[in-house]
Amino acid sequence: MAPELMALIEAGQELAVEDRYELAYQMLISADEEEGGDQTQTDAAWRTELRQRIDDIASGAVTLVDGTDTIRMARECIARRMKTIS
Repeated sequence: MAPELMALIEAGQELAVEDRYELAYQMLISADEEEGGDQTQTDAAWRTELRQRIDDIASGAVTLVDGTDTIRMARECIARRMKTIS
């Protein structure tokens, strides 16, 4: 990982939580724009994905997880990935 990127990540981690979410959101938008993403295609892909997820829930193919557990699992996953980067 480039030192510049690591410095940005460390600076970002010092932001308030809501600012980190906004930063992540803005970075995703800028990446999509650079890749020439077509919003119509993106919206259609999301609709397809959401329909599949709803169908999976309705059919019992997936088990829903409590929001608190989801956040805990996400944090654990991020912590594991950060250890592999260092």
